[in-house]
Formats: sequence, C-alpha cells, structure tokens
Amino acid sequence: MSTDSELHKLPLDAVHRGMDAAMGQEGGWEVPLSYSGALDEAAETRRLASVFDISHVGRIRVRGRDATDLLAKLCTSDVRRQEDDTAAATLMLTETGGILADATVSRLEGFWLLTTDPCNRQKVLEHAQAVGAEMSVKVDDQTDKGAMVAISGPCARDLLDSVLPEKPGDLPEGTAKIGSMMIARYIVMRTSFTGMWGLEVILPKMFIGKAWRFITDKAGEKALKPAGMNARDILRIEAGICRYGHELNETIDPLTAGLESLVHFDHEFIGRDALIAIRDKGVSRKRVGLRLDGTDIARQGDTVLNSDGVEVGVITSGTFSPALDCSIAMAQVSLPSVENASPLQVELAGGQKASAKITALPFVALNI
Repeated sequence: MSTDSELHKLPLDAVHRGMDAAMGQEGGWEVPLSYSGALDEAAETRRLASVFDISHVGRIRVRGRDATDLLAKLCTSDVRRQEDDTAAATLMLTETGGILADATVSRLEGFWLLTTDPCNRQKVLEHAQAVGAEMSVKVDDQTDKGAMVAISGPCARDLLDSVLPEKPGDLPEGTAKIGSMMIARYIVMRTSFTGMWGLEVILPKMFIGKAWRFITDKAGEKALKPAGMNARDILRIEAGICRYGHELNETIDPLTAGLESLVHFDHEFIGRDALIAIRDKGVSRKRVGLRLDGTDIARQGDTVLNSDGVEVGVITSGTFSPALDCSIAMAQVSLPSVENASPLQVELAGGQKASAKITALPFVALNI
C-alpha cells in the first residue's frame, strides 16, 4: 500500500491545499476529492459547468514508422481507419479477452497519444513497449511532463467561447488537436468523462497555474468553480460510464461490460479470438443500472439478490444521484434476471437490504 511520501503530487497540489480541498489517493496520486462537497459540486457541474484537475490521467505517447501497426494490435477500435486530429475510446485486452485497460487513443500530427486511467498508466506503458519491442516504434510516458485539466457541463462551451481567443465550441465531439498560444504548446480534446459537453486540455506545467487561476478566478463572472474526483465519479455513474477497477478489469470482457461498440472485429488485435469465442457462446451476465429504494448507497462488491434471496449479481459502482435525488448503482447481473426484469434486492454493508429496480443506462440523458 502506498504511503503519502510515495504518492505522486499534482503540479497544482499546493493550490488545491490552499483551497482547503479534501485530499485522497487515486491511482498512486494524491488528488482533490472535493472542495465544497461532492454532491454540491456534481449538481453545480450539471447546472452550469466545473473545472477538474486531471493531471494524474496517464498519457502515453506512441510514435515511429510502426506506431499505427502497434496500436492496431493493441486496440479493439480500428485505429487504421481513425482520421487525423481525432480522439476515440478504445479497449486493450488480454489474450483471454479480459479488459487489460480502457483508453482514449488520439491521432495527432507526428504521434499518437493514449490517455488512460492513472491506475493503468504503468501497465499500458509496459504492455505497449513489450508488444512493440521488435517494431520500429517508440513508446514513452508523458504524464509527468505536463498537466491536464477538464472542463465539463452544459454551459462550458458558451463560457469558454466567451473568454478564449480560439472557440472550442466549434470543435466536434471526438476532436483532438495540437495548438499553441504564445510559447505554450497544448493538446485539446473534445472528450468527457461526465456525459456532458467536455473539453480536456494538456499543457506544460509552467502554464498550469496561470490557466487554473484564469478559469477559476480571473475570468470574472465567467469563472468556473473547481470540482473534485468524487463529484466526477458521481457524474460518470449518472452517465452510465464504466471505470476501470469497477465495471472493468481483466476478468471482465467487453461484451459482458456492455462495450460492444468499442470492438471492431474486422481487424486483428490481441484477445480477438478469445472474444469471438465468448461472443459465439453468449455471455452469462450483463451490466445494468439499478435504482434503489431509500437513500442508502450501494457499494462496490455488495451482493445483488433475486426475490428468492439467491445471489444473481454484484454491485460495481454506486452513489447517491443529486440529479435524480435517489440512490443508483451499476451492477453485473445474471442474464435471466435481466431478461425477466425480476425484482431485486441489494444486500448492503451491515446486512440490511434495499429493494432495487433495473433501469436503462445512462441514468441521466447524455449531452455531449
């Protein structure tokens, strides 16, 4: 287990502490979990917009003559058909079809960029380097060389358009571009982890303090409040978005996780044959949304029971939703229970049970 002295520090660590942020651990980093309270921050993001410091997100650069060939082998998405200046969600699999990591793969001028959950940064780096060992390609970790922020919310586009010289509102979803302002070179991606309009920006460490102060203070009435990782997690659950270590791991395949749209079977990739076998046999469980009675929160690992008290699934993520004013969760549930829309219960910590109803994902309509 990591100690505080072993944890990576964000470039804005002192700024977050100066704002009295509640700090915690995520993927080997010390990050701001909340500033004014996660529920309030999630509600504010959904009402207006917020800015998140996500400098701990893994950023792996892939370049060289065989970069595309390597990524085609690693990724379930068909990177050969991916257009320049775009970002696309993808998965990397084990040979047995389990999910090694999820990532966003961006095709930029002169190189590719993989952004991935901080807990998978080292794993993705080593996996890509091992697979590409005999190829003409260079894979290196760029995470510690810069900073990264995300702005998300229904009003984020208009607010940013009103204060920035270049209008990010003109960028289509899935855009990834390299830009420069004065001497600062940055990468901007129209992607989001909240299910709402979002912009993610990677920029040099020396400029992150100034950029953060501008967004949160100097922009005047256009300034945005910061939100922490707990609020971001609430929003991604409301949006039905998977997170590694919760809905995704090496024992769960993309079909069971409900991520068929990220798999293009018409190209060769690691784990393809195993995944075809799983597809042909059929999955036994399915990822679903649950709406719980009461306000108790289901936690990862809580057991899902049918009306006879028989275990039929397990909770992967749970939270109280400020948008819906109720407790919600995602779970892996046996296919018969899903198909029959059976009444369910969740056995919570302490042994008490909460009635639950299967509901469609996402819980809240996406607006990206």
